[in-house]
Amino acid sequence: MSISKLNLTNPMDSDVKFKISRFPDGQQTVDIESAPMYINGLDVKIYSRMNSFRDIELIIAANQALREMAVGTVTLYVPYFLGARSDRKFQQGGTNYLKQVICPIINAQKFDCVIVLDPHSDVLEACLNNFGKIDNHTIVKYALTNIDNRNAARDRICLVSPDGGALKKIYDIAHEFQIHHLVTAMKHRDIQTGKINHTEVPTLPASLDGEKMKYVIVDDICDGGRTFTELAKAIHAQQPEAKLYLIVTHGIFSAGFEDLSKYFTKIYTSNSVKDIMNENDDTDAERAAKQIVTQFNVF
Repeated sequence: MSISKLNLTNPMDSDVKFKISRFPDGQQTVDIESAPMYINGLDVKIYSRMNSFRDIELIIAANQALREMAVGTVTLYVPYFLGARSDRKFQQGGTNYLKQVICPIINAQKFDCVIVLDPHSDVLEACLNNFGKIDNHTIVKYALTNIDNRNAARDRICLVSPDGGALKKIYDIAHEFQIHHLVTAMKHRDIQTGKINHTEVPTLPASLDGEKMKYVIVDDICDGGRTFTELAKAIHAQQPEAKLYLIVTHGIFSAGFEDLSKYFTKIYTSNSVKDIMNENDDTDAERAAKQIVTQFNVF
């Protein structure tokens, strides 16, 4: 079945041509410019970075414009799902942001399928109608091949889970790629502030047949990156010369790359949140730090 693309992230790559209008009061609209006879009965997939409510507004406007033109099915492809980390009520007087705020808005659009890449929480599947999940295996395979493309690479790689919450995904990766070495770290947080005090790592495998292990940390999201720099410090405490690699599906990198570049040989991520290399407001130091990043395109 042929599905046409309406790409809100990259309009030049859109099969369905459209125009976005923005008004002084903040309103945004999407107007379909393709001929009605072409749109009628068409199956369409909307592509979007769902990073903010402004993105959600455009998703809704695009969907409703398509419905007005009697399309067939409408699928929503949002690799990064806004609010997926807020999958429970964290304090009295708050909300379950995912369940009570975001998912009801998307569910009201009655999409035939909503496709998400490597979602942070299983709660999303329970709250989102017509949920479609893509795992992170393609990104991980790309990264592992880049790290070491020899046939026996899996014997020289140790997967590191940053905490117990990521362990299931790490086990799935270990099984998928037949990697035998796997360890799970433990983060210790301050009870009141939630900040990481220190990270513990069990005894690490050091080498195999004279070759040093490569330690690969895999997780779904990197925001500021402190989880990973603290983990890197704990690994280096055991293996000072260890080469460390980071694979994260969704790269927010709100604190930049300068600290991360002190510890990691290479960082692999997707462009689900942003096109990292296209940011133009970096300092010289930040641009240099970014050279360790390899980005996998999901748009």
